[in-house]
Amino acid sequence: MKKTIFAIILITLAILGSWYYYNFIKYAPKTYVKDSQVVTQTENGSNTTNVSATVNTVTGETTKVTPTYKLADISSHNNASSCYSIVSGSVYDLTMWVNLHPGGKSAILSMCGNDGTDAFMNEHNGKSKFMKILARYKIGTITQ
Repeated sequence: MKKTIFAIILITLAILGSWYYYNFIKYAPKTYVKDSQVVTQTENGSNTTNVSATVNTVTGETTKVTPTYKLADISSHNNASSCYSIVSGSVYDLTMWVNLHPGGKSAILSMCGNDGTDAFMNEHNGKSKFMKILARYKIGTITQ
């Protein structure tokens, strides 16, 4: 009796497994969609589009893409209320750091809106501690 019930359960599972395989795996309906689409963001008043992520429309997975900025984008962020700077080809939003910088506001304000690589490296010599702090504020990379 137990062997018969076991055999019936085993056959039922085999039939259900085959049905699932042929309907959902091997012969699943094919959808023809683009593999991915780009989600973009634009800065207020700017004509540049900064890519923030790529979304795979089949799996739904999101891959973060580092936004790119032009020098003109950076130069308009040149004060304490909006402070962007370039250090070694990366763009940083230092607005929140202006008032927190242990060396005072003026050190950061001098970097706002321009390439601050020389100022940063001359002061901090590329030390790991300071590079980690700076990395918190990275928002993208610079392009030509």
